[in-house]
Amino acid sequence: MGAFLQQAEDILDTAVQGDSDQDIVIAIDRQGGMRLLDSAGWTLPAVAAEFGATAVYHVERRAGTVRVEGLSGSERCLLQRGKRASLCGFGLPGWPGAGYAPGYPMMLQTAALATD
Repeated sequence: MGAFLQQAEDILDTAVQGDSDQDIVIAIDRQGGMRLLDSAGWTLPAVAAEFGATAVYHVERRAGTVRVEGLSGSERCLLQRGKRASLCGFGLPGWPGAGYAPGYPMMLQTAALATD
C-alpha cells in the first residue's frame, strides 16, 4: 500500500474516534507539514494549488459515517466508515468488532485521474 492511501486510512482512523462534527480539509506539503482548514468553499484541487500540497484530504461527517476523500497528483481515494458503536462492547479493544461499527462496512475506492 502506498503512502497516500496509508495516510488516508490513518486520517479515517483518527476521525472516526473524534467527537467533532466539523468537516475539514487537510493539506500535506512536500516536507510533511500539515495544514487543517475549514472545508467550506474549498475543493481538493483548489487546496492543492493554493498551498502547494502534495496530498489533500477532505474529512466529512454525516449520518453516523465518516468519509475521507483524498487527492495526490493523479491518484484519488475515497474511504468511508461508520462511527464506532458503543453498545455490546463493540469498539472496545479486545472485543469483537473493535474498530468497526456493525452494519457499516469500510468502503475503499481508488482511481487514477485522466491526464492530458
